[in-house]
Amino acid sequence: MSSARSSRVPSLLVAGALIGVVLTSSMAAAADPSAAPDGTLGGARWTGPVLTTTPMRATDAAAVDALVQTAMTQNPEVPGVWIGVWDPQKGFYTQAYGEAVVGGAKATVADHGRIGSVTKTFTATAILQQVAAGRLTLATTIAELLPDLAATHPDIGAITVEQLVSMRSGIADYANTGVVIKGVAQDPTTVWTADALIDAALTLPLAAPGTGGYSTTNTIILGLMLEQLTGLPIDQIVTDVAAQAGLTDSALLPPDVVAMPEPFSHGYVNAPGVASLKQVGADVAPGTDVTGWTPSWGQAGGGMYATVADLGRWAGTGLGTSLLPADLGAQRLQFQSIGAEQYGLGMLDFGQGWIGHTGQIIGWESIVAYDTKTGAAFVAIVNETGSLATALAVGISLFPDLIGLVGG
Repeated sequence: MSSARSSRVPSLLVAGALIGVVLTSSMAAAADPSAAPDGTLGGARWTGPVLTTTPMRATDAAAVDALVQTAMTQNPEVPGVWIGVWDPQKGFYTQAYGEAVVGGAKATVADHGRIGSVTKTFTATAILQQVAAGRLTLATTIAELLPDLAATHPDIGAITVEQLVSMRSGIADYANTGVVIKGVAQDPTTVWTADALIDAALTLPLAAPGTGGYSTTNTIILGLMLEQLTGLPIDQIVTDVAAQAGLTDSALLPPDVVAMPEPFSHGYVNAPGVASLKQVGADVAPGTDVTGWTPSWGQAGGGMYATVADLGRWAGTGLGTSLLPADLGAQRLQFQSIGAEQYGLGMLDFGQGWIGHTGQIIGWESIVAYDTKTGAAFVAIVNETGSLATALAVGISLFPDLIGLVGG
């Protein structure tokens, strides 16, 4: 399934929301696998420009408001838009527009929304922390760490951690099988397991390891590796990473949990989403409220919720890169072509120094973008499956060098 954003958006940027308890900072430090006994990371961490902490002036904020209102007028199918802007010259501004619930609650900046494949950046950070701690290497294979999975699917046994995290494994995306997304639409209450998602993906042909191609299946396998290494469930591991970064309104919780903490936006499938879902064989009626649909098909690859403020904080860490040693952080930002996109170790290259990720689930879409040259950041959530382009238009108007978001 492609998003409204053109070929620069990966084919499916999955899922979800989930309610839960965010660990305290001291617990998060203890959970950091590359931390010393005092909770500090051994050696220097990767650093990028710091986000501005100066509030935007009213006149500049009003200009942002006008851009969003124009974009929403051009796309009346999107109920709500949540925007965060960090401009080194003009300051920062977060705002919400439209409706969190159609015919009900207005959108507010406190709303939690599902962020889809932005989750991949958290899972990638967690696996790279394990590399930093020496518990595996980028050359570690599926067979070495997950022998049972390799026994079930021998053709993937030699695929490495690096190939998984850089989207160069050759494993197909389960979202493109016509099994998973169609199955979600047919029974939104089904709880999908990681094994079921991997099995679905492997009904499609494998490309040679090293072949680029965006695939959420890679991140599901990384989640299983993290569980094997730590003995913890992936939801706790990913939520720990968010806590380490100072995020207080973001989490991944067990796949059988659907509800987000209050306040939260509802997600919808309107005309853009209907067209998008049809591409993978899923028929959803326009106007459907999908808030109660299972997020379990996203998991480590797309099951988180967040607020726009937290997405901004995450952007300011280089999407978790500041939680890594400097050398590994620099390696993370070495991008290679995986088709239409340039992908590093768990993130996209938007060009002109901008890094980040986009996300999509049935009902929501999101983006996190961070300028490694200046410290500018742009984040957004929309609560309609096919409407991320509405937010992207605002981002490109504010930061013209983000034009790489729409190709060219």
